[in-house]
Amino acid sequence: MPARMSPDGIPYAALVRSSTDLLSVHDAEGVVRYVNDACEQLLGLPAPALVGTNPFALVHPDDRAELVAQLAWLLAHPGQVQVLQVRARHADGTFRRLESRVHNGLQDPSLQAVLATTREVSASLRTTEALGATESRYRELVDGVPVGLAVVDDQGLIRFANPAAHRLAGLDVLDDLLGQPVAAFVRPDERERCAAALRLALVDRVAPGPARYHLNHSDGVITSAPLPHEWEGQPAALLLLQDVSALLDARDQSSRVTEQLRGILEATADGVVGVDQDGLITFMNPAAAALLDLDPVRALGQSSHALYHHSTADGTPNPQEDCPCLRPARGGAAVTLPGEVLWRSDGTALPVDYRALPLRGDRATGAVITFHDVSERLRNRERLARLAAFQSAVLDSMLALTAVIDNDGRIIAVNEAWTRQAISGGGSPATCGTGVDFLAVCDHVTGPSRPEALAVASGLRSVLTGASQEFQQDIPCQLADSQLYFSLSIVPLHVPEGGAVLSYTDITRRKTLEVAAAHRATHDVLTGLPNRTLLLDRLQHALSGRGPAHLAVLFLDLDAFKLVNDGYGHEAGDDVLRELAARLVRQVRPADTVARLAGDEFVVLCEDLATPGEADALAERLLAAVAEPFTIADEGITLGLSIGIAVADATLNRPDALLNAADQAMFDAKARGRNRVTVYDAGVHGRHHVRLAQAMTLRGMVERDDLLVHYQPLIDLRDGSLEGAEALLRWRGVHALPDTATAIALAEEIGLIGRIGRFVLREAMGQAATFLTPGGVLLPLAVNLAPQQLEPSLVGFVEQAAQDTGYPLTSLTLELTERSVMTDPVGAVGVLKALRARGVRIALDDFGVGYSSLASLRDLPLDVLKIDAGFVQGLLGPEPNGRIITAIVEMARALDLDIVAEGIEQDEQRDRLLELGCEHGQGFLFSPACSHPRLRALAR
Repeated sequence: MPARMSPDGIPYAALVRSSTDLLSVHDAEGVVRYVNDACEQLLGLPAPALVGTNPFALVHPDDRAELVAQLAWLLAHPGQVQVLQVRARHADGTFRRLESRVHNGLQDPSLQAVLATTREVSASLRTTEALGATESRYRELVDGVPVGLAVVDDQGLIRFANPAAHRLAGLDVLDDLLGQPVAAFVRPDERERCAAALRLALVDRVAPGPARYHLNHSDGVITSAPLPHEWEGQPAALLLLQDVSALLDARDQSSRVTEQLRGILEATADGVVGVDQDGLITFMNPAAAALLDLDPVRALGQSSHALYHHSTADGTPNPQEDCPCLRPARGGAAVTLPGEVLWRSDGTALPVDYRALPLRGDRATGAVITFHDVSERLRNRERLARLAAFQSAVLDSMLALTAVIDNDGRIIAVNEAWTRQAISGGGSPATCGTGVDFLAVCDHVTGPSRPEALAVASGLRSVLTGASQEFQQDIPCQLADSQLYFSLSIVPLHVPEGGAVLSYTDITRRKTLEVAAAHRATHDVLTGLPNRTLLLDRLQHALSGRGPAHLAVLFLDLDAFKLVNDGYGHEAGDDVLRELAARLVRQVRPADTVARLAGDEFVVLCEDLATPGEADALAERLLAAVAEPFTIADEGITLGLSIGIAVADATLNRPDALLNAADQAMFDAKARGRNRVTVYDAGVHGRHHVRLAQAMTLRGMVERDDLLVHYQPLIDLRDGSLEGAEALLRWRGVHALPDTATAIALAEEIGLIGRIGRFVLREAMGQAATFLTPGGVLLPLAVNLAPQQLEPSLVGFVEQAAQDTGYPLTSLTLELTERSVMTDPVGAVGVLKALRARGVRIALDDFGVGYSSLASLRDLPLDVLKIDAGFVQGLLGPEPNGRIITAIVEMARALDLDIVAEGIEQDEQRDRLLELGCEHGQGFLFSPACSHPRLRALAR
């Protein structure tokens, strides 16, 4: 199959696979998601062996800490690229030097990954080490050569001398020779001649040739050959010193010195070429021949200009008559040209620094041209320039406001984000730009921002002095029209001169979201009042600091609020709650807290009451405020308010106890007729103990397996045939629980509903697995679900129950109330869709008494709607519910749902339901809930 082509015909996939660089894609955890075939060449591993693994284990242990720090920085800076060097283990067990260019593309929608390009750099590192070794060898050569080498400055003082020069001077200590005048070491009668020779090299920049001198310390004789030189950018002379004391014949002595000087020239790394007056080559040392790629023998007698200096750097001809390096050969002065270009025999350019020195006795006889290769220096300069440009680009690409501060606290560099923010904030380069004393700016800030500015200055000084390695702080910034927040980070600048890098990251959005989230966490979204969390916090604080004054909690519940939601919709109900909240706030004192707990339940916390009666008076004012009609759909609706009051005392001294006491008092007020105030008393508390006893009874029933499953038949209203059954919870023996509804409510409160629900589901499926209806089909089964059961684990449990019992999921219907779904709509819908995908039918029980809207019904994965028994009971009353049931039936048909009526007790109700279009139902008219054997008997 051909490689995948892009629209312009480039096979990108083939390019990636065939690249000699190792190309890899990683997720945020570093795990390899893709790697090309180059990994086998680079690491000795096939590509599949790396996919799905974290290559961090291949990194040399000594490199891991630095690698972790570099990757942490990169992951914190989306879109950035970083070059990393590590040692990685090859499949043969050796470690290879690798260089990776890593790009953080996690935030890039087109990438969403970390990309890395890796290659081996072992060879280049060995080259660098070899260069260092070469320099060391040259130093050893200079130190080991038997000829004395000394550099003399323009004052005649010795600036450098090798060990051989020290031995000739009769000295062993370096400092005894350095800084001394040359003349001090020769006999007085030869000093003027020595000085004249030095002047030729130092002033006239010519090489006077070798001469003999006698040393002061002995009868020894040396030869000195001064050559013009430079030392630290200043004119100097290089002395070549040779002890000729032992030579008896002056001619032999001169010949030996000449040969030794020739050896030095041949051993030096610099190129040396001798030319005559016509520019013809008379001498070429091996270094020059190698640098110019010439045969030194064939080069003799040829034009130096034509061989290597025929063109300028841009390739244009260089006239020989104007050639600066030939002027000294014709009697001109010495020439020094940095950055010149010579040409190799293969036509490539050789950048050099060179000097042309005249050779003269009585007249000019030619010139000596010395040069050395500066290619590496130029490459280093270019690399430094590129690095500086790259660093500047990196700095400007950073979104954070970044400045580099020197060790004195002065700004030495800023990025574009810093400059833009300074200008938009009313500043200028004069106050915020390069060269500004940042510490002084912070120290002189006045007004509300001064504390933050002083903290920044203190943190910067701490980093600059090394007292700390990092300073971080969130800084508010008030502009003319907005409030901004920045996260400040100061870290050391790791250079010898010291300094720090200061970055401001704009966190305004995050701070705004945090403030909003904190408010949402402690306040009710609908009314803006404090929620339960904030109420309990304030209540705890009030109780812990309570003095002799009284503290009371008023628990409020709006009477008949459900009628508002049922009759006018939830939007109208929300309007009523908002208006109620506003009325309550207007009636309380400024120090009181009005909170909304849930639904139509509110709490008022009153502190510092002179007498408990003040709480009663406030309750009466609240009743009066709520008694004013609420406007709903242009109608005035009057609602009542039930209020329970609990006053803190020695027994009610905890937030939960005080709140529960007020809650119980409120329920007592409702029980007494609603729209009234009740103060907590021991009787209410006693009833709470009764409920606790019932909970303990239920737990014991579960532990002893006293639970049973009975079945409410589902009937076809047209012919009275059995269509299925609804599984219901029952128990053996007589217990303190009044009814099943109480048992279910208690089970939800004490966390037993999941266990009970699983028992009912598995028991019912097991008994129904062998039950055939009169129509010859397996008994369809309906089982109720509590809100707590609607979690992802339910899907697995239902599947396992079907497998264990053999009951098919296509015959199972799970019933839930609107409250079950609305507790967590998103999670519930996910679970229900998963069940429905496995064949389970979903029924919405007690429809019409909850909070579902048509939109929410449309989004739920439903198959059946069950009409609440209350609507069925009202079919034959003074105000029949026929219209409501008709609406429910029509809505179910529009949504393609089956419909079942509950609570049918009379023939007239059944007949009326059939007239309204409802064909399925259950109720005492047909049978109460019965045991499994009784249900079998009914089926016959």
